Amino acid sequence: MQNNLDSSFLKKTGVIIYFFITFLLIISEVLEHKFLIIIIKPLLIPALIMVYFSNSTNRNYIYILALLFALSSNIFFLSETQNFIFYGLVTFMIYRILTIIIVVKLIEKIFKLAFFIACLPFIFIISCLINMTLISLENSIYPVIINGLLITGLAGISLSSYVMEDDRANSWLAISTLLSIVLVFLFMIQKFYLPNNIFQPISALIFSASHYTFYKFVLEKEKLKELEN
Repeated sequence: MQNNLDSSFLKKTGVIIYFFITFLLIISEVLEHKFLIIIIKPLLIPALIMVYFSNSTNRNYIYILALLFALSSNIFFLSETQNFIFYGLVTFMIYRILTIIIVVKLIEKIFKLAFFIACLPFIFIISCLINMTLISLENSIYPVIINGLLITGLAGISLSSYVMEDDRANSWLAISTLLSIVLVFLFMIQKFYLPNNIFQPISALIFSASHYTFYKFVLEKEKLKELEN
């Protein structure tokens, strides 16, 4: 009984810590306090890893690896220099590839026609976004295009799965993907088209929410697999 209470307390504490760090990050972004942002922002992903380890009984180490690449890109994006933005885009690209691998393994079935239809609007949106920022992309053009194709593919998988099999796990995945697309839009506009720190607090909130909802997708799928076994 005591062990169950301790385990439940640890799980809740991890989630509280994660969202408390999110809150501090948003405040830091609102205040434009660079030092606090540099200290707090890299703590978010390790906090989520702690939450995942506390709640998962069948840990997915590809997911842990993906989060480490997300952490790396997060650190690179703290810099405004083109080289570090390029490295951030590359590490984020690896993160996105790993998340797609995770999604494909967990959902097991891709509905091809629904996937193709779901991809179409996102291909248009990403293409317009790249076209808007083309002049400013410089050496980041290829990672941006690849990341655009990857997020389009993930959106196609997520939304087609949600439409064809509307369960809790696919709902979390669809929410996470849509938040990720909004985050990509804000990132591209801010970094390459209209530099303005007003987007930063919003981006911090969406970044935290998109990672948390993807974690919930992974956890729900793990629970379903345990029940099936």
